[in-house]
Amino acid sequence: FHLERLKKVGAFSVKSYNQPRRNQRQQVIAAARELEMMVVPEGGSLLQHNLSMVADGHTTIEHSLPVGSIYNDIKQFWSQTKVGYTPTLVVAYGGISGENYWYDKTDVWVHPRLSMYVPADILQARSMRRPHAPDGHYNHFNVAKVANELNRLGVHPNIGAHGQREGLAAHWEMWMFAQGGMSNMEVLKTATINPATTFGMEQQLGSIKEGKLADLIVIDGDPLADIRVTDKVTHTMVNGKLFDAETMNELNGDKEQRKPFFFEKL
Repeated sequence: FHLERLKKVGAFSVKSYNQPRRNQRQQVIAAARELEMMVVPEGGSLLQHNLSMVADGHTTIEHSLPVGSIYNDIKQFWSQTKVGYTPTLVVAYGGISGENYWYDKTDVWVHPRLSMYVPADILQARSMRRPHAPDGHYNHFNVAKVANELNRLGVHPNIGAHGQREGLAAHWEMWMFAQGGMSNMEVLKTATINPATTFGMEQQLGSIKEGKLADLIVIDGDPLADIRVTDKVTHTMVNGKLFDAETMNELNGDKEQRKPFFFEKL
């Protein structure tokens, strides 16, 4: 009933959020198969929980496997499925979360774009008084390494920025995949064609190709040489409308100018 209700209002996937029993999760999967919907589950931070989700055919595994390393048993098992992997490195179970790494190592509150578009009282309160720890205490290094091992076997990893830090976390996710040993080209795929393919939208999104939606960003730099330039966005195109990324003014079409945010009027 619930999945059917969601499908009637346009949903093509459903979140199966930490259903505690496997047979409950299987009920959601069974209903989704009947309705031709996808199911993305919450990882739950238990390995047996995750592996049963793979076995039952979820679309992805959301959040990281809660182990430092994986071996051939899991690699062989998972690689024979079509289940994707969204480890959500900004969370990364098993140590200090990846988001805190970037507060530790970079001055987030003075990020040139973020500080323009996020009220100072929100941004500074979270980022100025920051944690500090050795790299080995941040578990995203291990999680990204495991994701790279699965990637080599054909399990598509996707960024999963968790809605954090007003879009900057999407770039952090890419940078952390690189810290796990992934090539810069493979890293870019985690934010583009991989998720598009995972969710059956590769004919519309995920790469620049005639006939696809014209949603793209222009970066000042070469991310194949330095992945850390991905947040140096100069232009953003949304469905063919081109915007100056710094001012958010439209450059083509109606050339609409961005109106001030409420916090700019204070």
